[in-house]
Amino acid sequence: MKQKTINFLNNLLLLNLIVFIILAPFSKKAVKSCFFVAILLWLIINALEFHLSFYKHLITKTAVNKHLLLFFLALGLSTVYGFDPYISHGVLFERYLGYILFFCLGSYLVKNTRNVTILIGAIIFAGILIGVGGIWGHLQLGTADRFHLVQGRMHSSFGRVISFARFLVLYIPLSSSILFFSRNKILRIGAFISLIVLFPCLIFNAARAGLAAVMVVILMVSFLKNKKVFLLSLIFFCTLLLFPVFGIKERALTTFNPLTWGERVPLWEIAIKIFKDYPIFGAGLGISEKLLPEYWQPSSLFAVFRMWDIHNTYLELLAEAGIVGLGTFLWIFARFFKNAFKTVKNMVGEQQALALGLIGAVSAALIFALSASNITAGVQETAVFWFLFGIAVSLNSGKEQIKTV
Repeated sequence: MKQKTINFLNNLLLLNLIVFIILAPFSKKAVKSCFFVAILLWLIINALEFHLSFYKHLITKTAVNKHLLLFFLALGLSTVYGFDPYISHGVLFERYLGYILFFCLGSYLVKNTRNVTILIGAIIFAGILIGVGGIWGHLQLGTADRFHLVQGRMHSSFGRVISFARFLVLYIPLSSSILFFSRNKILRIGAFISLIVLFPCLIFNAARAGLAAVMVVILMVSFLKNKKVFLLSLIFFCTLLLFPVFGIKERALTTFNPLTWGERVPLWEIAIKIFKDYPIFGAGLGISEKLLPEYWQPSSLFAVFRMWDIHNTYLELLAEAGIVGLGTFLWIFARFFKNAFKTVKNMVGEQQALALGLIGAVSAALIFALSASNITAGVQETAVFWFLFGIAVSLNSGKEQIKTV
């Protein structure tokens, strides 16, 4: 009876997190609701199974656990020594603690290998859903509006405004790896449909950094795995860039012109100035928005001040958590990639395809982070990233490490 109850609760936890994955792009409330339910189920399951020693089994042992702990401690020091500890305290526990717990939930579910395939399927379905919603909204526009949208940005799916690029850099590399390298027919069909609807969304969203991140990662993964797939991908992207209808070539060329980057350059300069004033532990978490007006000066690129994020995860961390915070953050991913590329070579078949897809998704998000605050700020896309990262780390930690401690 006890084991049946535990199995039921584990399935309920899995179902809850599937709902989280599917609804995350559309609803911040759904993300928060699923998070609290997941934490409750996670605690109950371990309490039933391990009784008073349940706390020893909550956290799955992975290659980056110590690095995550050091990063959180660095953020704690930033909070204590920052400009306004009260504000930073809220950001530390309401934002960063939540990200780490999403990571723990992702790594916890990987203990059951069946869950990995199911969760990957849910991610692919989520991609199909936002892609269909985006294209459906595009088709509802008149001809003139469609032309404007091609020159501008697609931002909504089924009428809901979403952060398209921040989700696409996760979904497209993952689906690409599944399509090219998986042996699971259902996942491959889903991945194919996902790519059919997501690539137009990526084009019409017109996020240059997003397109660049997706292209670089797909080419990188395919080069490592299969040179024929790499060549086909390269031909596809070259054709896409040169095809005149979408205007991608013109958009891509502006990538090298800082005058087309909007307020990014002035914001990056402000972040560097804040770092110079608070170099060790930073100005404090969440403080950059409060300090931005003090450092802002009118310019042709930033004529009117607006509250905005830094549009660069690394510079934002540098300003808010200093060299200690950024250093420990980068150490997490350096350890992940070192371990992942070593273990993925020893994987075969389906496990390798899933691992490569997750490595690609993490890599694309990190590249995109050069132009966006998509990993350490926000709720929906950031929660999905840390959840996927938890799955990726556990799956790429080697069999001897996929266990609880």
